[in-house]
Amino acid sequence: MSKDFVENRVAELFGENKFLCGETVARVIADAGGRDYRDVVCAVTGFCSGMSRSCGQCGVLAGAVMGMGLYVGRSEMSEDHEACYALVQEFCSRFQQRFGSSNCYELIRCDFNNPDDMVRFRRDNVREYCRTIVEFGAEVALSILREHGYLPEEDDCPEIGAGLAVVCAAAS
Repeated sequence: MSKDFVENRVAELFGENKFLCGETVARVIADAGGRDYRDVVCAVTGFCSGMSRSCGQCGVLAGAVMGMGLYVGRSEMSEDHEACYALVQEFCSRFQQRFGSSNCYELIRCDFNNPDDMVRFRRDNVREYCRTIVEFGAEVALSILREHGYLPEEDDCPEIGAGLAVVCAAAS
């Protein structure tokens, strides 16, 4: 997916009084293929801020996994889940390789339940580093979906490359 598309959507969606990390990633992934985002954004909310302020996993991973599931997840018991698992494992591997951890606290050294950490989060504008993680997560998830044929290549869909969230007629 176009880096410009991801950066523009993240700039619109993520930040103070906007969507949280995982919500943003899930929404960007849904938008890229013209999928309805509402249910997946609702489902990912509790995973944001390090698993609801528990110093747990970064919400970007949950948003990416849920967003990717919109394209490769199963909706019937008889369907296979292995393709989804393979793509999620690939995403997690790339994330771990880039950041060295998937744990929110380890990534930003902020306990969202600690008032001093929250002051530092705002004062030092840690959200900007979170934005880097959000952009990376959305870009990598979309790239993996494209590489495996779940989204069209950018060359096949110039509207997406121009930064518009549209479904390309070439999409399978």
